[in-house]
Amino acid sequence: MAKSSDSNIVMRIFITLLGIALILWGVGTIVLGVIGEKDTAVITNVRRQGGERTDGKSGRYSYIVSYTFKLPDGKSIDGYTTKISSGGYVKSPNTITTVRYFRAFPYLNVLEEETKPTLGQLVLVGAGGFLIYAMNSRKIKNKRNFQLRRKI
Repeated sequence: MAKSSDSNIVMRIFITLLGIALILWGVGTIVLGVIGEKDTAVITNVRRQGGERTDGKSGRYSYIVSYTFKLPDGKSIDGYTTKISSGGYVKSPNTITTVRYFRAFPYLNVLEEETKPTLGQLVLVGAGGFLIYAMNSRKIKNKRNFQLRRKI
């Protein structure tokens, strides 16, 4: 019986940490857009990943976009992002774009166009909040216990 209780605690901790990570991911890009340092970056490579996507719209592909930018001290930082677009991706290598990063930790960076609030970020925050609530709510836990007792 103790093993089951220990594994439940480990699972609750894991799912709670996953929820926290989703919230940080969703809020982090918006925070970068507000307080992050702004710099110019050069797109170094655009590579199509896999074949055509099967998400309902035809002619869409996933692209890995690599870029590099220099810090004020001259150190070069590389980054990448994934884009979903039609067959002809508009940005080609050697294109200048804008990047946002934290001065204290420049390895955490995104393209400026990804820092605008979107529905996807709201979904990440909502999913993370739900995971945390579902794993740590006494009310939900008591309701499950009541339903299990009722079945027996």
